[in-house]
Formats: sequence, structure tokens, C-alpha cells
Amino acid sequence: MKMRERKRVLVIAGFDPSGGAGLLMDVKVLTLFGFRASSVPTALTFQSSKVFEDWVPVDLEAFERMLRVTLEDEVPMGVKIGMLAFPEIIEITARYLKNYRSGFKWVVLDPVFKASLKKPLFKGEKFIDILKRELFPLVDVVTPNVREAEKLTGIKIDSENKVKDALYFFKELGITFPVITGFDEGEKRVCLFLDGKGRMKRVSVKRLSGRFHGTGCAFSSALLSYLLEGFGEEEAVRKTSLWVYRRLKKALERPSEEGLKIFL
Repeated sequence: MKMRERKRVLVIAGFDPSGGAGLLMDVKVLTLFGFRASSVPTALTFQSSKVFEDWVPVDLEAFERMLRVTLEDEVPMGVKIGMLAFPEIIEITARYLKNYRSGFKWVVLDPVFKASLKKPLFKGEKFIDILKRELFPLVDVVTPNVREAEKLTGIKIDSENKVKDALYFFKELGITFPVITGFDEGEKRVCLFLDGKGRMKRVSVKRLSGRFHGTGCAFSSALLSYLLEGFGEEEAVRKTSLWVYRRLKKALERPSEEGLKIFL
């Protein structure tokens, strides 16, 4: 009996009913890249491209049950993690990832702290400490933007040297491939990262003026896709940055819309 090709990816993220971010955006991107995406929601948000009202976490027992049956069914080749909402959800996620970690090729964490409309997306005093202690050792890639990287590292990022300090901070916590997005440099938006030899590399695209929904989710899911397709770290970041830029540019060319643009 011929084994079916293992092209499955697991998404663990918050549910955005607008489809512009979170779990639905991740699934759309991964599907475009030819992967079969299974998903487990961590939270339910009440939002659109115009308003963000609130969010509630998924029941912990329900979350663990969904994660268990999904992983027991078929071990995915990759995992994308987004909004984690509560410290308890981090702990459950870490426990299951640890049990199945040897079967994953890549695990990508996009540490979501705020929605595009500036509302906090986590609760719990020890959330960030638990995230770094419990989950970071199980993750290959982190993709925070500048503000998220500042919150995780305690470093005020106002220069490229400070970006470098933050990247090495992640490296010391066990992240083999740290990536920081959204560093503005004049008319360019720069993505900086450490390659396999610990050298800082950069990829830049032209900075666009629109207000978008779900760019971080799309970037991290596309990056996971390129890595799973076998591209090296630098080439994967370059391809991902260009792919997201082209999608954003296309969204700007559509007729004007109120609120944040949903580009996919």
C-alpha cells in the first residue's frame, strides 16, 4: 500500500470571523501553497475589518480535546502557532508539541499580542514568561514585528543594532531561526533575521501606505510553507517578503474600502 504524501500542517490560532487574520487567514495561505491545513482555535474574536469588540478564550478542556484528536489522527509536517490567549493554553500546547515534536519538520510561532485594531489579545500576568519558558524551546522560528519583539525582549528597538540585540536574545532562548518584521528604514520595510550560522541578514521591500489586516499571520504561514518546501532560511524569507508585498500592493489597487484592507 502506497503511503499518501504528508502535506498536512496544523494551525493553532485565534478565530477571526472576518477571515482577515488568525486561523482563517493561516488556512487560506497554507491552502494556496498546496498544504492540507487542520486547525485548532484558541479563542473566538468579535471583530470585522472596521471594529474589534472583544474576544473570549476557547474552553480549556475543549481546546485540549481538539488538539489531542487532531494529532492522534495524523502528525503534521509543520505547525503554525498564532494567538494563544491564556497561559493555560500555552501550557497545553507545549505539552502536546513536546510529545509529537520529533515528527515536525518546522514549528513557526507568530507571537500575537495585539490585533490590527490595537486591542490586546492575551491575558494573564505570567503570559509572556510562560510563553518564553514553555514554548520557545519547542519552536524553530519566531516572527514578531518590532513592537512584539520589544515586549518579548525588553529591548527598545530604535536602530538596526537593537534589532540585532533582540535577534540574539531569541537565539539565546533556543530559537534557531529568529525573524523580526516591520522595521522601517526610510521608504523601505525591512525584515531582519539570523541565518543558520548566526549572521544577521536583511530583506527589504518598498513600504506601502495602506492599513492592512492579517499581514503577520500571512507572513508567518507563507514562511512556514516555503521552509516546508525545502528552501533555505534566507531564500524562504526573501520569497515570503516578496509574496506578501505583491499581495498587499494588489489589495491597494482594489476600489477603496472602509476599515482595514483584507488582502487575501
